[in-house]
Amino acid sequence: MKHTFLVLFVFTINLASTQSKTTTSHRGNNLSVLEHRLSTLEMESDIDDVVSSIKKVHPMPFDRCSEKVFNAACVEAREAVRAPLTVLEFSSVVSVLMNTLGDSHTALNPRDLLFMSGKTRRIYPFYLTQIQDKFYLSKVLNDRIPKGVEVIKVNNQRVKELFEITSKYAPSEGPLIKARDEVTSMMMGLVFNLKNRTPDKPVIMTFVSHQGDTMKSDLVSMRSSKYLNKNNSWHEKRNLEFKFDDTTAFIGLNSFDARRERSYMRGIDIFFRRIERKKIKKITIDIRGNRGGYVLLLEHVLSYINTNNATFDLNYLYKRSELDRFETLSRLKKMDFVKKALRVYPKGMISKEYDFYKSNMGTTTSILYQKKLRNSNSRTFTGECTLLTNGLSMSASVLMASWFKSNERGEIIGSPCFGSMKGTHGNPGQVILKNSGIPISISTLKLNTLVGTGDVEITPDISVKVSAENVKHNTDPFDISY
Repeated sequence: MKHTFLVLFVFTINLASTQSKTTTSHRGNNLSVLEHRLSTLEMESDIDDVVSSIKKVHPMPFDRCSEKVFNAACVEAREAVRAPLTVLEFSSVVSVLMNTLGDSHTALNPRDLLFMSGKTRRIYPFYLTQIQDKFYLSKVLNDRIPKGVEVIKVNNQRVKELFEITSKYAPSEGPLIKARDEVTSMMMGLVFNLKNRTPDKPVIMTFVSHQGDTMKSDLVSMRSSKYLNKNNSWHEKRNLEFKFDDTTAFIGLNSFDARRERSYMRGIDIFFRRIERKKIKKITIDIRGNRGGYVLLLEHVLSYINTNNATFDLNYLYKRSELDRFETLSRLKKMDFVKKALRVYPKGMISKEYDFYKSNMGTTTSILYQKKLRNSNSRTFTGECTLLTNGLSMSASVLMASWFKSNERGEIIGSPCFGSMKGTHGNPGQVILKNSGIPISISTLKLNTLVGTGDVEITPDISVKVSAENVKHNTDPFDISY
């Protein structure tokens, strides 16, 4: 097994890629899978599976909501299935129930439902941005419609109603309402396509043009297999982006989820080597839209800006289950882990992990990791740092923002990220509900930053919001920051 700190955090309602996979094979345009009608008994059984799986797998399910509140949500879920529902209708019931926990890694991913409906299904991609009580088009396939127009309807669905429908699928992360609204508006295109029962027919968007006229236009579609592909350019930016001028530098950390960790780390090395060569005194680090990834990559970034030589302290709370990060290792990696642990036992963190691995199922263990933030180049940037965040800064990005704030490394500019100073969850495992076939994700790990006990919002020092003009002209309101 690789370094003990290599833990993958996944935002389960990932807007760019699907980390989970269903065990059921669906071919072609198979809308009937989602239209299959479930009986009350089948849905009640699946609700029971949700509850029992969470209690079996999650190390701290009632951290952000009391068990009493969750039990009340279970009662409401059972009331909602008194009459037969389709799999798609039932999925929103499951999602609302799981979101009660306030843990975005324990959730239902609507993208998995698109997987269930087949590879050839037509998808009409678009993104909307909410500004006050209106919704503006920020991206559409082939630029079919001008950016920044106010969208009124998609087919016969009014966008305000679509926002409410989407909110049932949008993840929750503690009490952070503003950040959740950002996530919800970004997911509206995804949920529209999930709910669109006639994907082979044209989709018409009604909007107000920049001249003030109400207009309509049909959207361009793509195959579901292409839309859901992780490497689809519709969704993703490069993991790293650099900008330099004579006195300042900018690095966009668009993700910590890199396929090639060494390549990612080399990119970070190159960035800071150029800073040193150019004698740059100010950098801006952008984690807007960064929905998480490997802690190891986050730590590598921090090693270059850690001016007070502090350790990166995280308290990992594990629960032993069939879905924990040790049990899901491949046979060879598990053998390698045991071999390495026994070689140094009982010394080191890996020995503590080995003790957990050997414990009984259901055992909860807390391990404090205190990582020394170092890089092989022994470089530390001591100049001015600024961090850019928004509501799509999630998971491992929350850990970075919390570290940045607690270590007073510089100003944070933007809007609150999707998480708190307290920490986050991670390493979600997947459970397939036996009657509906719906896949759900459940956290198997809780991480506490040790900098606070409550769900305290990571408040930016300077608030910057996207305006309708920014969307219209495709300009970045954060340009003033770098």
